[in-house]
Amino acid sequence: MQQALAWFTVLLMIIGASAVSAEQLSGKWRGQLQMAPQAALTIGINISNMPDGYSLTLDSPNQGMFDYRPSQFSVDGQSVQFQDDKLNASFSGTLVKGQLQGKFTQGKARELYLTKLNEQQLKLLANEGSWYGDLIINNSARLPLVLNIAVSGEGYHVTLDSPKQQSFGIPVDSFSITAEKLDFSSAIINASYSATWMDNGWQGTFVQGAAMPLVLKKKPG
Repeated sequence: MQQALAWFTVLLMIIGASAVSAEQLSGKWRGQLQMAPQAALTIGINISNMPDGYSLTLDSPNQGMFDYRPSQFSVDGQSVQFQDDKLNASFSGTLVKGQLQGKFTQGKARELYLTKLNEQQLKLLANEGSWYGDLIINNSARLPLVLNIAVSGEGYHVTLDSPKQQSFGIPVDSFSITAEKLDFSSAIINASYSATWMDNGWQGTFVQGAAMPLVLKKKPG
């Protein structure tokens, strides 16, 4: 009888530990992947504890990628791993003091520490995504621009793309957004933008030497 009770106690401890791990790992995790001294990407791992096991998807908001399903993954105890053949990327991390700490490998191995978004940070996701527009130059020429907004830490990690110029991940140093107003600036390209919300988009002025009109709208879906 005593032996049976001992085994039952151990079983309860295992179930309890598993439940704690599931609760700790379930959620949206975000971290900064430093690519160069002035260039970084926000990487997201979304983990859900389903009745038949875990599900895992990836986000790379500064590249316009959301809910990407890797080729394979595992969530075991307090460890998370994934590998994807198409992206030729992998990650292996362990939960340490509330962070998923590990290495992200895509050609080169880099440290990646991810923190789970809290309730306040989750609300910021409404502003996340890629915003597209054409910069009107000299009243005729058009230069496509993309503003990528990612939730990271206590705020946002924002980058700018100029696809026609083959320039991606341009750092945005100053950024603010409300329901009615959007402002940002980038010191590296000596540019700024100020806009108001109108007709389902941001309508404003992009300044880089000269002031140019720019309307930004979110990519559907």
